[in-house]
Amino acid sequence: MPEVFKCPSCAAPLEFEGNTFQKCRFCGSSIIVPSDSFQKSDKNMFDDASSLGNKAVKLAEIYREIQAGRKINAIKIFRETFGTGLKEAKDAVDAMERGESVDISGMKVQTANVQTNAQNLKAVKKIGFAIGGSILATIVLTTLIIVGAIVVIFYFTFSAVTRTIEKPFTTQPTTKSEKPQLVSEILRFGGEGIGAGKFKDNRHVAVDGNGRIYSTDYSGGKIQVFDGNGKYLTQWIADANMNLRDMKVNREGNLYLLESRRLFVFEGASGKLRQKVENLSAKGLALTLDGKIVTTNSNGITILDGDLKTIQDFKDAAKNANATFGFEYVAVDGNGLIYALDDQNGDVCKFSPDGRFLNRFTSNSTSPDGIAIDGKGRIFVSDVSIINVFDTSGKLLNSIETKQAFGMTFSDADELFVASRPFVVKYKLNF
Repeated sequence: MPEVFKCPSCAAPLEFEGNTFQKCRFCGSSIIVPSDSFQKSDKNMFDDASSLGNKAVKLAEIYREIQAGRKINAIKIFRETFGTGLKEAKDAVDAMERGESVDISGMKVQTANVQTNAQNLKAVKKIGFAIGGSILATIVLTTLIIVGAIVVIFYFTFSAVTRTIEKPFTTQPTTKSEKPQLVSEILRFGGEGIGAGKFKDNRHVAVDGNGRIYSTDYSGGKIQVFDGNGKYLTQWIADANMNLRDMKVNREGNLYLLESRRLFVFEGASGKLRQKVENLSAKGLALTLDGKIVTTNSNGITILDGDLKTIQDFKDAAKNANATFGFEYVAVDGNGLIYALDDQNGDVCKFSPDGRFLNRFTSNSTSPDGIAIDGKGRIFVSDVSIINVFDTSGKLLNSIETKQAFGMTFSDADELFVASRPFVVKYKLNF
């Protein structure tokens, strides 16, 4: 019957696999097997220690290939050594090139044992047997093997990197190249709370032509206003019973708030109600540069004028795009092209200004939280922990890691503002 022990991370029962290291099949943690388990399988324990020494040698060789610019060969050696697929090997070599750690505890060397390492392990093994095979001897022996293996790994890694780095400086200076960040955070304000400038569940953000910033919680109808530096200016209540679906502001500072069946227009700075339309079935809201309002619903897309009167109604837009449940969030670029998110699977559906269906592509998300378009026409789709960026044909250009990302908007200076609850964050794009 296999020896059983508990995972120290998740307490799941694990069967002893005969190695000093193994991965938990429940939580994925790399763990060291308790001594009373591998004591019963001495041969496997030493084989695993030998494998650690082999890994050290192979890692040093891979590092040398990376530093010499032979990345393809480094990937090849990694695959042959650890028996991984091409993608796993490439990801590991990329991480090593960036100076990041790589988890190799669950990998086994595929090549033959290194002679010198085997001889060292054999000598250590004889010492362990001479002690008498007691529990204390096993613990001491295991500790020596693990410490020795770690020393070997650090020795070969440090030696390989040091030799490679020193050599270029004998000819000409080199500079370390780092992968540039896609965005730079240049402003963050807000935080959890109910006081001035604080939020509980802000999911929308808007910026007018004067740089004033607006953000609001999903419910409660409290609109908070900030200057361009994130300084709190004022707040006002649109409707205490409001569950806000979307919010936009035009360059003149008129704030558009969309509920499930109502659309309001307020003076953003003061909260004065300017216009309102009832019985409007809408899910998403966007403003065009020529002053029109674009709304989405379960059937299609509706265009309103500045007086909130319907001027175009594309009732078959959802059917033509094969969007069974219609559209939710929507954005319009500088040429009037409409990008609406399929309410069922999050796909981006592209329409011409006259409502003609052009294309659809995946947003890499099943539950997107917002869409925005920058001055270059690139489409940004948020999904809580990531913002995916596409070109107009649907090609994925970049993915920006973030936290709690919901509504987004761009300023006239092409700065990206994100309602990253409970904060508002402004980014500068570096691509």
